[in-house]
Parts: sequence; C-alpha cells; structure tokens
Amino acid sequence: MRLNLRQCVSVSLLLLATGSGTAATEQQVLRAAVSDTNTPPYAIFDDAGKLSAGLSKDILDALALLTKLEIQYLDLPRTRIEGWLENGQADVACFLNPDWVAEPDLFHWSPPLFATQQLFIRRADSSPIIALPDLVGKRVGTTRGFTYPELEQVFALGDVIRDDAHTLESNLKRLEQGRLDAVMSVDLSYYFFMANGGLGSFAADPLWSAPPSVYCAISRFNPELAASLMQGLHTLVENKFIDRQLRRYKGERLE
Repeated sequence: MRLNLRQCVSVSLLLLATGSGTAATEQQVLRAAVSDTNTPPYAIFDDAGKLSAGLSKDILDALALLTKLEIQYLDLPRTRIEGWLENGQADVACFLNPDWVAEPDLFHWSPPLFATQQLFIRRADSSPIIALPDLVGKRVGTTRGFTYPELEQVFALGDVIRDDAHTLESNLKRLEQGRLDAVMSVDLSYYFFMANGGLGSFAADPLWSAPPSVYCAISRFNPELAASLMQGLHTLVENKFIDRQLRRYKGERLE
C-alpha cells in the first residue's frame, strides 16, 4: 500500500509519540509562531489563512507530541516574531538563524535542522549572477521582513535595489514581467514552487557564500518549557525525522 505525504507524516508522528519519554511542563499549550512569508513547502496555508500543511507544521506537530502539549499556531508577520518570543507571547519559531535576528542572545537555539541554499532567480535569457558586481544597479525581489546578510551593505548603500514582496509567487510574477532583474529565494521553496505548477522560464544561480543552517529559536521566558522544547528538537534531529520530511518535500524516494 502506498501512503501519501500526509499519511506518512501521521505514521511518523504516531511512532514518535509511542517512543517519547519527554516530560510535559505545567504549560498545556505550545504557542508556535509561523509567518505566512514562509513559502511552501515550509508553510502551506489554506484559503482561510490557517496553517494546514508543510515542513513547519510537520516539525511543530511532532514537537508538541513529544512534549505532550496542545499546539497553537500564531500567524505573525516576520517582523513581530522576535518581540513575541522575547516577551513570552510565543514559545518557539523555526527556520531562523542567529545571524538573521537583531539580538540572538535573547533566545535559546535548537541544533541545526538543515542547511538552505540561497538562490538568485533570473530570467533564463539573462546573464548569470556569480558575484556581487553582477548585481550592481539591479532591482532584486526580496521577501518582506527577511534579512540577507551578504547583501545588507549594498542594499543600504543603494548599489543594489531591494524590492520587497509578501510571497515568492508575487516576486516571480514581477520577474517574469520584467519589473525585477532577479529574485532571492531558498532552494527548497523555489524548486517546490516550480515542480508544482510554477511559472515563467527562469534560471537559478546559487549565492556565493556557504549555505547557512536554519534553527528553531526558543523563548527564554519559561525556562522549564524551553528545556523541554530543546530536548524535543534534539530528538527530532537525532532520529532523522526532520531529514525524512525534508526529503519527502524534495520528492526523493525513501527506503
């Protein structure tokens, strides 16, 4: 019998629950911040704007199961996530990196979940982007609220024009229309989008720096809960649950 992706996730979560020994904290609800600027397959929202699927839901549902907590998803703009974690209004947010937040020491950080490759997406008939000089004077589509450490200085100086949008699809439409010269996207989001309908005729060039890892940031507001979440995330990394889900979204065949 062949299981679909949703069924595979359910089976994996059941196995996690069966083998979990992580103690529950007094808090009964895990408040997980997920921004809708996290593109599919990181986060998939239904027509009502509710998180319905995606890698973030897989990971956070599994974390809630391990810590024996109910899950509450908080749909927040990316710019508000750090403040909510700091003030204890949210407990965890994933797919972040200490280099991408203003004050990383305000949070606990999980072990690295996986590495992501930043891409420059361009029209297929345009010149490759292989170094910073190739971007001078260009208009680059970026995601509102996201930080791009390698380009922040040239954005600030105006050598490269940053042009924000809310979604990858919106940026790619503008690229196709000639309103942008390039779009920045992580590899998983771009290839997932193109494999599921996509649009346009594009080429992708990897950013010249090493692919960064992504982590979950954990609020320090409740130390007992933070310790439980850290233990749970270590489990999900060590037992390869996250790696298996990632490979499924990449369309890789699992043994």
